[in-house]
Amino acid sequence: MDNGVYLALTKHAARAGLHDEESQRLEDHFTPNCPHHWSTTYLLRNGMPREMVKELKGDARKDAIDIYNHIDEEQLRRLYLASIPKIGIN
Repeated sequence: MDNGVYLALTKHAARAGLHDEESQRLEDHFTPNCPHHWSTTYLLRNGMPREMVKELKGDARKDAIDIYNHIDEEQLRRLYLASIPKIGIN
């Protein structure tokens, strides 16, 4: 990851009270991975199928079944848009 992105994000997160560089507690640190983890968690908790979340995240297709599973982009779009109100993003 570009160090500049990390520094910019943590600087602004610290201003907002979301990041404490000095703290030993993991939950006091806000890094570029936090939104990635949160969105994955919220989508799964709100019923989006795992394979659709993997596709959105851009995870590599490692298993043979993934190679043969063709994701319908329109279905993926509909599922994603249906999940947004459930996670409180407007």
